[in-house]
Amino acid sequence: MQIYIQVKQLGKRKASIEAQKFIIEDSLFTVHDLLYDIVTKQVGKFNHRAISNIDDEPTLLNYLSLTQIENQSPSGKISFNLDYRQQKQDIQSAFDNVIMAFNDGLFRIFLNNNELSSLEEKINLQENDKLTFIRLTMLSGRIW
Repeated sequence: MQIYIQVKQLGKRKASIEAQKFIIEDSLFTVHDLLYDIVTKQVGKFNHRAISNIDDEPTLLNYLSLTQIENQSPSGKISFNLDYRQQKQDIQSAFDNVIMAFNDGLFRIFLNNNELSSLEEKINLQENDKLTFIRLTMLSGRIW
């Protein structure tokens, strides 16, 4: 089943990232299961991402196209997206971090504008549902 995932961060000029298609196998989840499915797929994608030209012959000159620069500029960082250390991420560690962040209130999840507030909450995903993650930022400042 296909759903759309959107990430928003408060306090940024451009507060949202365009909704992206995401494939879910089952239609009935708890929030805990949904987060595990998303983390598993994203970590797997990260670990299997091709690292360009590191294992092959090195290129003499790496460059970014104008389109790549334009696509990366809204995030504030323009890079080649290479992982020179080639470190793989652990799925369980990443999932534990997500659960801790959810429990600490560092992000909120909305399914079609309805907040999902508990990990045990049952959800019934339908085709083309919109899942929105809102990352909350902590305020920092001086006491005086």
